[in-house]
Amino acid sequence: MVSAGKNAAPANAAQTNVAQTNVAPPARRLYRRRLAGGLLIALLATAAHAEVFKIFGSAGVESQLTPANSSSPLNPDNVAGIPYRTSSADAVAFFDAAPESRTWKLHLKLRGDAAEGGSQQASVGEAYLQLNPKPWLDVTIGRVIEKWGTGYAWNPTAFVSPRKNPTDPSDYRSANQGLNMLRADVFARGTNVSLYALDHGAVAARVYRLVAGTDVSLHFRRDGDGTQQGVSAARVFGDSLELHAEVARRHALAGAQYTFKRNVNVVFELYHSGDGLDARAWRAFRLMADNARSETTIRTANGEYAPLRMARDYAFVRVDWPFEKLDAELIMITNMRDGSLLARATFTHKLRSNMSVYLIDTEFAGARASELAYMQVRRVTTGGARLYF
Repeated sequence: MVSAGKNAAPANAAQTNVAQTNVAPPARRLYRRRLAGGLLIALLATAAHAEVFKIFGSAGVESQLTPANSSSPLNPDNVAGIPYRTSSADAVAFFDAAPESRTWKLHLKLRGDAAEGGSQQASVGEAYLQLNPKPWLDVTIGRVIEKWGTGYAWNPTAFVSPRKNPTDPSDYRSANQGLNMLRADVFARGTNVSLYALDHGAVAARVYRLVAGTDVSLHFRRDGDGTQQGVSAARVFGDSLELHAEVARRHALAGAQYTFKRNVNVVFELYHSGDGLDARAWRAFRLMADNARSETTIRTANGEYAPLRMARDYAFVRVDWPFEKLDAELIMITNMRDGSLLARATFTHKLRSNMSVYLIDTEFAGARASELAYMQVRRVTTGGARLYF
């Protein structure tokens, strides 16, 4: 994974999430904590009446090496103070409860993180109660991780879903968090309509239907920032080929997935983002970054640098090759304007049925004036172990 999101200070350049994170104001964070706490108490009280329980999850430890890229104009002589080595640990637990009748379901996702230096954090990623009062109606209340869209690395129509990190689309540490919502799912004559009431007066909707063998979804969201609409589609041909696409305002994605013999899986996608920088804006950024000399100007340049969001067009390739006890995955993402490349290789070895070790190496390549030549680190190497229960 890579880092250095927009508006981040240079000291944060070696963190491992491409996606940007918006920090909520204190009042909003307090509101969310109280809401989550109230929902958690109510859901645990409901679980006491469950007849079917299921608990599962994982715990892991990992270390990361991030040698500084002193040749980057954003980190000359490692002014960002990026540590060469960091370590962390995390645990995530999922809890499901339901009666035999399946008239309701409780789902919780609890997570704890601890980083080198003593920092610790606990969070409720999901906490919802789903009711099934009618065969054609489901009602869900709580915090939910939605999965909108058909793309693998990006989802232009994911208006209520966590933003994907294209270098880690599968979220291998289960770190994603959901949104607080009230959702109603109505099933009628082959059509699934989902209606959402979200925080702060936002509303959303999704309509799904199988049309001539193609999965088609319409997506909508309205909040204080305006209205978003989009459409996504996917179709499977035979036993091996799947084509998918998504279109929203200023964003579009088209891709294919093919499974070869021995379960070798290949994904290819093209992504366009109208929010990325055009050639003129990129030249302006380069001019600012290359001429930054003081701590203030370097910090400003770092705040404007968001890896894999500095252009409008990207190509994505993923190859997964499973063996008996070893799984090899290669992800490559290319900036189609300047040809710079991010390559992320992951090797996972299963020691036991419930324990794996892994090695992840992320490399950056590109000419001097290309996007990934500005990365504040030369590479990111991660090694870890994970226990499943």
